[in-house]
Amino acid sequence: MSEMLEEVIIDPALSGDMFLKFSDEAEMLSVLFHDVPTEWETVTDEETGEVTKTPIAFESRPKYPNTDIIGAIYRPTGNTLTDENNNEYPEQAALDGFHVNIRAEAPIEELETYRVYPNAPARVWL
Repeated sequence: MSEMLEEVIIDPALSGDMFLKFSDEAEMLSVLFHDVPTEWETVTDEETGEVTKTPIAFESRPKYPNTDIIGAIYRPTGNTLTDENNNEYPEQAALDGFHVNIRAEAPIEELETYRVYPNAPARVWL
């Protein structure tokens, strides 16, 4: 007896895989990264013995564990160029924006502003 596999259609708006587009790298960094303390200065109050730790060094880290930074995405323009050895190759042009993929269990509401739905993504999660 053979089993029939039911076709499942997933609405991309409900998927945790998010394609994001920012105006530039600076905007992406401000939204997707945060500074995490990596070194602290420890001071002990001589009168009370109270210990205070103050962060003195920081490292920028992604807010989301599955962050795939793509950056600029290039697509063929339809023109053909020729290099110095007379080899032809397709001209490429950068698409607008700075691109990042995020994989999460569900969409992240605070990132919806940057979410795009490409017909042919340059890179996907496997």
